[in-house]
Amino acid sequence: MNIATTLLEQIKKRALDEFFSTEEAISKQTTASILEFLRAPRPSGELDPTDKLRLVLYFYLSTPDNALTKEDIVELEKELKASGLDTAAFDYVRRTREILRMTTSMSTTSQGTSTPSLGGVAGQGGELFKNFTSLGNKLTDRLKEGRFDTLISGVKNLLPVNKLLPATRITEALMDSSAASNQSLQETDDYLFLDPRAPRHAAHGVAGVGSSGVGKGRRIAYAEATVFVVGGAGYVEYGNLEEWAGKVGKKVTYGGTELIDPSTFIKILAAVAKGGVI
Repeated sequence: MNIATTLLEQIKKRALDEFFSTEEAISKQTTASILEFLRAPRPSGELDPTDKLRLVLYFYLSTPDNALTKEDIVELEKELKASGLDTAAFDYVRRTREILRMTTSMSTTSQGTSTPSLGGVAGQGGELFKNFTSLGNKLTDRLKEGRFDTLISGVKNLLPVNKLLPATRITEALMDSSAASNQSLQETDDYLFLDPRAPRHAAHGVAGVGSSGVGKGRRIAYAEATVFVVGGAGYVEYGNLEEWAGKVGKKVTYGGTELIDPSTFIKILAAVAKGGVI
């Protein structure tokens, strides 16, 4: 019980319930509303600087291309610096997105697509806290007295809208196309399948190595899959995949080059921005 109450206290102290409520509605946020949230006085004290940076990054990546003005960027940077933060990670993300946007614009012909935003998966960070649902319900009846009443209030705001992250959407499209969205199916239309059972010269592909055939994927159902992220994998992504797999009766093994927590990810971005070696 002491561990549970300490966790709840930390959630309220860092205003994590407010952060996740803001992220759930990230597509409706503006620069002014984000700044107002970051600057608002709180009884528990100032917000954690790293939490501020993560929210700003999430907001920036969730906005459509060119939606934020130079003045918006300056104000966001000013707020981060006022909290004593190094904005190298923010600068690097901005430069990378700008390069990606220009590259996409050059390679796009008639469709005119732009750098995809994260709006469709907004608020997924809350998946990491999905187990607080049952925890909060169990503690509510027992601790609904004195200061614990205010402690628990708002914690349920951590519960996210049930959405699929990009990795989960792609896995669903490949494993169970009948339940996947049109967007997910379009994203995987050009995926190639390496099938060792196929003839050396696949019907719709090129010659594979040895007896393997390479061709466009056929829309068939699969019961098991291995999802491996080349680069940093995350607990939130893992949790989202596992939750989906459990609901649809699939078996998914998840892995990556390394598992990275949010704070480490921020440090990596800052190090790369400064030309450091990871």
